[in-house]
Amino acid sequence: MMGDPASVLIAFDRLCGQVALALQQSQPQIYVGITLAAVLAVLLFPPKDDPDQI
Repeated sequence: MMGDPASVLIAFDRLCGQVALALQQSQPQIYVGITLAAVLAVLLFPPKDDPDQI
């Protein structure tokens, strides 16, 4: 059974706030992870010099 629409919105707002706080606190780790993934992708899969490619 559905609760009061206002209480559903309040619960959703609380959840969004918790997610935003978790992202804000782990922001440096997220950037390090993205950077590391990009560097590893370039090192493990270097661009190919294929003259037939357009």
